[in-house]
Amino acid sequence: MGDVIACLRGWHPALAAAELSELLPNAELAPTPTPRWWKVNRSTHEERGVALAVASGLQCFLHEGQVLSVSNTTEETWFSSAVAYVEAHPVEGSVAVRSWSQNGKLSGWSLSRLSKRLGGAMHDRGYTVDLEHPERVLALIGDGKAQHLAWGWMEGDGKAAFSNGERRAGERPFFKPVSLDPMLARLAVNLAAGPVDAGPVVDPMTGTGGFLIEAALSDRPCLGIDLNSEMAHGAEANLVWACDGPVDHARVVRGDATRLADLLPKAWHGAVAGFVLDPPYGRNSHGSMESLGLLEACLKSARGVAAPSAGFVLILPVHPIQPHPEESVPLNTDFSLLHGDWEGVRTRIEATGWTLQSAHVERVHRSLSRLILHARCAPQD
Repeated sequence: MGDVIACLRGWHPALAAAELSELLPNAELAPTPTPRWWKVNRSTHEERGVALAVASGLQCFLHEGQVLSVSNTTEETWFSSAVAYVEAHPVEGSVAVRSWSQNGKLSGWSLSRLSKRLGGAMHDRGYTVDLEHPERVLALIGDGKAQHLAWGWMEGDGKAAFSNGERRAGERPFFKPVSLDPMLARLAVNLAAGPVDAGPVVDPMTGTGGFLIEAALSDRPCLGIDLNSEMAHGAEANLVWACDGPVDHARVVRGDATRLADLLPKAWHGAVAGFVLDPPYGRNSHGSMESLGLLEACLKSARGVAAPSAGFVLILPVHPIQPHPEESVPLNTDFSLLHGDWEGVRTRIEATGWTLQSAHVERVHRSLSRLILHARCAPQD
């Protein structure tokens, strides 16, 4: 239950940190000198293992990980600290050192040289070094922007990219250009619903089924809904394709996002852990309802079947805004939405029983950004 260091992927560390916080709700997170590494206290090995299995923005954990500034130290000082760490945290089995850089290289430092030197020190202390198939890996990570070095015995494989190459949106049998990248879709599901065992996930306007696929692949009970029959059939085809066949815990239905209580199993009423919504503004109509009115009705419907601690992630297209990958965007920012106005959206979120937690921006291209809003159920009287 001691401290570990969570190493986040460089794509959007602020979103990744928010995802981590939701996947480990009982843990205590504390910042380090770089937004890509967070100290994590009060988490178990099992909880971290589940988080690693489903997270989009998490690379690995470092057991009792160490962090050192390279700007005010020498290689000899680091080497002494690294050897002391190895001696204080003995492990069993064959070992190897794996190193990589984030956000640029360390000035004047060579991670490959440090890795070889530390590997030699472990060999001298009786460890069997196996570079191909080690049983334990000591990670050595450099953050070029912060000029800091982190190291520790690794939990997870440390891969630098979400494993979605085999199911990119464009490879699906039913594809629309507006489909979200699986990496963002998975993160949104985790941000909305929290731990895998927290409860079902609902996508009220599922479109091509990107959220539904990621919820299903992370073994969450989930339901995708769309009023458009073409979208519902297409999302079902994509779900079967991504899961290599039908799965019992995920399905798609044709229905109205503003009447969720009529579509969900009775057992899900008051138990839905998370809702994910990428509304079809400007591309697919939902009956004749005006966009903000539709959003309000959907949010109200979701609140009626939500668990007391449920989350909601809403993704909206906005005019270009300066990216904030290392921090959330203040909620008092006057976002320029492509459809509707920000104050109208915010008012409707709060009026329907939700409380905004954070806002993040992701750049799509030079003329479009995405606003990613995270909300929670507001306490009811």
